[in-house]
Amino acid sequence: MEDTCIYEVNGDKNGLRIVDGYDKVEQGYTDYLRDESNVYGSGVKRIYFPTSISNLVYAVREALDNGESLTISGGRTGICAGAVPYGGYIISLEKMKRVLKIWKDGNGNYLLKAQSGIRLNEISNILRNRIFSGIEVDEKFLEEKKRYFYPPDPTETSATLGGTVATNASGARTLYYGPTRNWVEELTVVLADGRVLKIKRGDIKGEDGVFRIPVANGGYFQVPVPRYNIPKVKHSAGYYSRKRMDLIDLFIGSEGTLGVIAEVTVRLVKEPDYLYGGVLFFDNEVDCIDFVENTRREFSPLALEYFDASSLNLLLAVKRDQGPTSEIPDYSENRYAVYLELFKNHYEDFIKLLDRFEKYLFKYGIRSDEVISALNKRDHGRLKKFRHQVPEKINSIIAERKKSIPSLHKVGTDFSVPNGKLREMMSFYRETLNQSGIEYYIFGHIGNNHVHVNMVPHSEDELQRAKILYRRFCEMAVKLGGSVSAEHGIGKLKKEYLRILFDDSTISQMKKIKMTLDPEGMLNPGNLF
Repeated sequence: MEDTCIYEVNGDKNGLRIVDGYDKVEQGYTDYLRDESNVYGSGVKRIYFPTSISNLVYAVREALDNGESLTISGGRTGICAGAVPYGGYIISLEKMKRVLKIWKDGNGNYLLKAQSGIRLNEISNILRNRIFSGIEVDEKFLEEKKRYFYPPDPTETSATLGGTVATNASGARTLYYGPTRNWVEELTVVLADGRVLKIKRGDIKGEDGVFRIPVANGGYFQVPVPRYNIPKVKHSAGYYSRKRMDLIDLFIGSEGTLGVIAEVTVRLVKEPDYLYGGVLFFDNEVDCIDFVENTRREFSPLALEYFDASSLNLLLAVKRDQGPTSEIPDYSENRYAVYLELFKNHYEDFIKLLDRFEKYLFKYGIRSDEVISALNKRDHGRLKKFRHQVPEKINSIIAERKKSIPSLHKVGTDFSVPNGKLREMMSFYRETLNQSGIEYYIFGHIGNNHVHVNMVPHSEDELQRAKILYRRFCEMAVKLGGSVSAEHGIGKLKKEYLRILFDDSTISQMKKIKMTLDPEGMLNPGNLF
């Protein structure tokens, strides 16, 4: 079955592992009651571990027959409690982790089809090390001398493919490659009634206010088309909407509320032949922003990431703790930094790029020997660790404080704003935070005008004040034309902020779509609405 269509699949229990009963779940499967938000759920009666679409159909239909809700569990790397269950059943997709096929489509693109529970680092390992046993692989792909990869790069590489599709996840290289949505060509989704929907990009566009989806045994199933505006920025909040929208995009970023993603087909691209990574240091934030805005235009970088002075000073403290074996490089205190990646696919072009970039840096008074550079695999690995150690250290700080005050947690923003509005947003962050007296760190995807403000409270009072500031930041981002969630989604924790971004009419449209596809409200209840 090649075209977009809803069809019937016989549910099959063979090979389906089921953990049944409150006690068994509470005693031996507590990891399935939480995600990286560190919010815990409860009251789960059953967990299914399907390995196939027929297993998945069986689980969905059994939940429907029993009047139970279903929480979809992938890698549980989200931080908005999207995979946290409150009663009902869980479907864990962790056993659905096979790459099924790699082939070339009619447009000359290589596609990879996989079950939704496979982790991104597993896909990367298969492609990089060419581990194709048990996979249907195009002979032409086997003959390729160059390595291919899947471009979306969330920080947490243990996230599952289906989970990243469900949240339209992104990462540092989203600046160049765009979010997950840009790379998804086909989906196989088990709907809330147990039927299966196969969607191919381009097959069905929204016309006359509805998507008309063929049903295999005749007729059509109609789903409302979203007719509201969404921010023209990096955005992952609520159902997607655009003119002449493609049906597949309704499910990407829907956070498991419209169907259970079973299989995903994505496009692959060739790995860059020559990659440059660099950390550049500045004396103030204004120069950082100026550099980012100009570099974005001049060089089309893969990534532009930001570290404020507090974040860099934090890393220096980590370096002192680690001692002489630390891989954190030397630099002066109280500076600001931008990390960037540039690439070319031909050696001569790469040399010209580096020469042009060195001259470009001279305009900012930066000498090339002052830049922490990476040109080989080992040094790129060191810089990647450098980037990721800031949130890791912040998490360890708050974990230590929780020992004395268990209710404490960091309060981290996920707001993006349009080009031209970054300076105003950063100024508002600084002015507000400096007046508050709350410990904070700012870092992240500055190339997309999307930085993370991490407020790290010392007390319950500071925690409550941080939450008030979070709402003020949210309101300012929306006022500037931005999004309340650039990459983390809404889940169960940020529903009130979705209503800051969208009015009642828009929320009603979203709910109508939800009720059309899931009239019992069975799938991932509490997410979005």
